[in-house]
Amino acid sequence: MRRSRTVLYLLLTDWLILVGSFGVTLYFRRYNPGMNIVSRYHVIPQMSMMFLYAFVMLGVFSSLGLYKRKMQLAPVQHFLAILKAALITVLIYVLAKSLAKSGLFIPSRLVLLQWGVLLLCALVIHRLLVVRLLYALLSKTDMRRRVVIVGDTAMAKQFVADCGLKKECGMRIVGVMDDTTKAHVVDSVPFLGSPSTLPEVIDLYNLEGAVICNPDLSHQKLMDLVEQCIRLFGWVDVHSDKSSALQHSGSADAYFDIPFIRMHGIPDSLLYKTWKRIFDFTASFLGIVVLSPILIGTAIAIKKTSPGPVFYTRDRIGRNGRPFPFYKFRSMAVGADQDQTRNDAIKSFIQDQKEGETLCKVVNTAYVTPVGKFIRKWAIDELPQLFNVLKGDMALVGPRPVPQSEYEHEDEWHRRRFHISPGCTGLWKIYATKAGVTFNDTVLYDIFYARNMNPALDFMVIFGTVLIIFTGKADG
Repeated sequence: MRRSRTVLYLLLTDWLILVGSFGVTLYFRRYNPGMNIVSRYHVIPQMSMMFLYAFVMLGVFSSLGLYKRKMQLAPVQHFLAILKAALITVLIYVLAKSLAKSGLFIPSRLVLLQWGVLLLCALVIHRLLVVRLLYALLSKTDMRRRVVIVGDTAMAKQFVADCGLKKECGMRIVGVMDDTTKAHVVDSVPFLGSPSTLPEVIDLYNLEGAVICNPDLSHQKLMDLVEQCIRLFGWVDVHSDKSSALQHSGSADAYFDIPFIRMHGIPDSLLYKTWKRIFDFTASFLGIVVLSPILIGTAIAIKKTSPGPVFYTRDRIGRNGRPFPFYKFRSMAVGADQDQTRNDAIKSFIQDQKEGETLCKVVNTAYVTPVGKFIRKWAIDELPQLFNVLKGDMALVGPRPVPQSEYEHEDEWHRRRFHISPGCTGLWKIYATKAGVTFNDTVLYDIFYARNMNPALDFMVIFGTVLIIFTGKADG
């Protein structure tokens, strides 16, 4: 997966600080001064454990926003996040030590306290002093990333001005591109022409990225432009009214006070694909085993209380638009999907959603069985999808799978979310319960996930889905 150079640098240095501060603490520990952390042939088990634990903590650091640009530009908030990260790191270690009762963890509380203090000091010195010094040096040697602003707007003008004042943002604005022929709002940098000529001007101006600041673009034009920039640069930052739902989510970042969403190319590394498939297969298999009493009990309840099959199986759209058999527990009476009134309502619903109406479900409650009402509320009807994950038709986290009839009525940009496998849950599930969310918003969530998926985001979505289920809002 493509990451910005700053994020990659911080990930590496944070891991080294986590491991290094722990190693230094062990070296000077008082309760066993005769044990070196590294002998001629091996590393002591506690140190080996820290190598893995540090990787886990990088996910915690990410959840605290320590790799977002807005954190780099706000020293006070940055310090508070570092303080919180160091405290959580030590507390989780203490909790794991208490639960595991293993020799892989250091038992001394004094050593852990010393580690926490050293970790905090090292993170503060590196992130608030060293990194800012590096930013200053890079700005003087003009090693900032050369980017173009797409959109001749007031927002672009503000961004250009702020970027010039705060060189630690790491960007140098080379010019502005826009399709309009009106008088230029941004007059402090050269106008480079239409975005359609972007491939021709990259080498001419040595461009390394783009920031979209045009609220007037349609969804289709915005997505086309995003795809073009990703092909050319590997990333793009987006500020647009069309992506406002993403900007108000926890996934947003910010330059100064301007919210942005960063899009990357879909991860194509063999390592990540292998990890995701192994995680999906293992988690779904364990889920089926652990939840087997619920699966069996639900099947019996459906069979005893409603005539018809236990499972509802219909084709859904999978990766690259290929259909696959989609499994659910049957929660409605047989023939509900043939109800003409409901089918007409669905067609009208699809059109309304494309026009920006608030998201809602089309369900004729007269067809929902008593057992179906219960299993829909607690998402039990969705559990057979774990078998789809085992087969490889779906992932645990991904875009919402849709019926063929809905897919055929979608716009071209909607379908781009199926460049990856659909999921049992996703960002669409987390945010669909919020008021005012539209169908277009959920598609943007899916596209954003496809462009930014990583293990930390997967765990966040799964945890959020569990919370939704436990509050009884799964069918909301």
